Amino acid sequence: MRPVLKVISAILYLFIINALASESDFIGKPAPDFTLQKLEGNETVQLSSLKGKVVLVDFWATWCAPCKKSLPYLAKMDSKYKNLVVLALNIDDDKENAKQFLKKLNLKINALYDEDKTVVSSYDVPVMPTAYLIDQYGKIQYVHSGYNEESMKKLEFAIRGLIDRP
Repeated sequence: MRPVLKVISAILYLFIINALASESDFIGKPAPDFTLQKLEGNETVQLSSLKGKVVLVDFWATWCAPCKKSLPYLAKMDSKYKNLVVLALNIDDDKENAKQFLKKLNLKINALYDEDKTVVSSYDVPVMPTAYLIDQYGKIQYVHSGYNEESMKKLEFAIRGLIDRP
C-alpha cells in the first residue's frame, strides 16, 4: 500500500473507532499508568513499559457473567494479533478464586490482580467487563463495556485499525 493511502486509511480507522466508542472522558487522553502483579507468580507488569504496542486493558471479575464470555474472546485476540497485548485485570477480593476461575475456563491470558482497587478507580470503570484500547503512544482510543458478539466485532475492528496504522 502506498504511504499516502496508509495515512488516509489510518485516519479513517481512527475516525471510525472514535465514532464507535462510547462517550468517554478517556478517549484521546493518556492511559493512567499502573504496575500490577500477575495473578500467577511474582512478576509485575507496568503499563507504561508497553509503549510502542497496542494494549487492551480489560477489567473483569469472577462474579461477572459476561466476563465468562468476553475473556475467552480476548484470549483468542491476544494470540491472533502479535502486536496486541491483552492485560486482564481482576478486581476480585479473593485472588485464589480468580486463579481457579481462569483454570476452569482453561484460559492463557496475561491476568493481573488489582488487589487494592486503585487501578479500577483510576479508570473509573462503569461496569464489568470494561476494556480500554490503548494505542502505541499510550493514549486511550476506544472504550468497550459488556459483551455481545456485535460489540466484540467492533472492538476487534478497532484493534485492527490501531495495529495497521503507520
